[in-house]
Amino acid sequence: MLINISDAQVVQPLLQRKSLSPEHLYLYSGKRFTPGSRVAGESLVALETELTQSTLLYLQAQDLFEELDCCHKVLSKALVDEEPETFVPVLNELAERFRHIAVHHFDLAYAYLAWHTSDDYPVMHHMLVALTLMRVGMCSNQFSEAELMSHLKAALTMNISMLTLQARLRAQTEPLTRDQRETIRKHPEQSANKLKLLGVKDEVWIESVRMHHELPDGSGYPNQVSNSNVGSVLLSVCDSFNARMAQRDYRSNFTAEQAVKDLFAQADHLYSCFTAIILEQLGIYPAGSLVQLTGNQIGCSLIRGETAITPVVLVFRNLPSPGPGAALVDTSGEGNKVRHALPRRDLGKLPGLLELLSKVV
Repeated sequence: MLINISDAQVVQPLLQRKSLSPEHLYLYSGKRFTPGSRVAGESLVALETELTQSTLLYLQAQDLFEELDCCHKVLSKALVDEEPETFVPVLNELAERFRHIAVHHFDLAYAYLAWHTSDDYPVMHHMLVALTLMRVGMCSNQFSEAELMSHLKAALTMNISMLTLQARLRAQTEPLTRDQRETIRKHPEQSANKLKLLGVKDEVWIESVRMHHELPDGSGYPNQVSNSNVGSVLLSVCDSFNARMAQRDYRSNFTAEQAVKDLFAQADHLYSCFTAIILEQLGIYPAGSLVQLTGNQIGCSLIRGETAITPVVLVFRNLPSPGPGAALVDTSGEGNKVRHALPRRDLGKLPGLLELLSKVV
C-alpha cells in the first residue's frame, strides 16, 4: 500500500538521520523523488513495504494525529455552539471520518486518543467511544452500515447535555451533590431532546442516545426499563469500557482486564458478546496503555500483537536508570513480555505520543 505524506517537511529530519532514504519516496505524479525535484505544494508518497516499522508508524501518525486534532476541534465546536443549521452536516462528516479511521488506522488512532484523553476528557471520551463502537460494531456483523453510522453519531453526542459537569467531575474528589446526581441521571433523555432541537431527525441516533444507560436487565437509568435496543447496548458497553480505562484524579484507571471482567459480570448475552469483541480487538493491554516490561522498561502499548498479551510497545523509559533511548519492542519475545499495566498518574505528566514516536526513527 501507498502512504501519502501531505507535509513534505516531516521527511527532512528523517532523511538527515538516514532513517529514510530518497529511494523510498516518490512524487505524487509517480516519479522517483530526488532532492530538489519536488514541485512546491506537491505531496510525497512511499510504499509501506519499503519502510521500517518505526518510520511507517511515524509517517502515518503525522497525518492521522493531525486529522484527529481537527476532528476534536470540530466536534468541540459543534457540541458547544449547538448551531441547528450546521450540526447534522458536521456530525455526518465526522462520522464518515471515524468510519474510515476505524477501518484503516484503528490501533494508532485508539493509542492517540487514549494517551491524550486527559487533555479534554468530555470530548475526547466521545471520540474514543465512537472509534471503539465502529470497530466492535463492524466485527459483530449485527448492523447495517446505515445503522452503525447512526450509532456512531450517537457515540459522538451522547453526553451533549452535561459536558460542563463531566469536565468538573474529572477532578472532583468529594461525593456527588444531589444536583449533580440528578443531572447525570437525566442526561440520556436531555441529550436526546437537545439533539432533536438541533435538527436531528434520525430516530436510530436519538433512541441510541436516549437508551445508552438503560441495561438489558432493567437495572440502568434513568427509567430502569429493560433495554433490547442492540445499538444502544453496544454504545453502553463501549462507553463503560472506556470510562473505566480513563484516568481520574480520585482513582487510578482500570486495567483492560479489570474493565472487561466488570462488563462480563453483567451476565447478559449481548453485553458479553460485545465485551468479547473489545477484548479481541484491543487485547489485555489496549493501544495507549502505560505498561511495564520484564526488564523494567516503561512504554506505551501501540499496536495489538499476535495475541491479546503481546502488543508492540513504544518504550521511552527504563527503571531505575534512564538506560537506552526510545525503541519499538515486540513483546512476544521471551525477554520483553509485559509484566503489567501501570496507572498513568504514577509517572506524572507524560510526553505527547507523536513526540515519543519521533524518538524511534
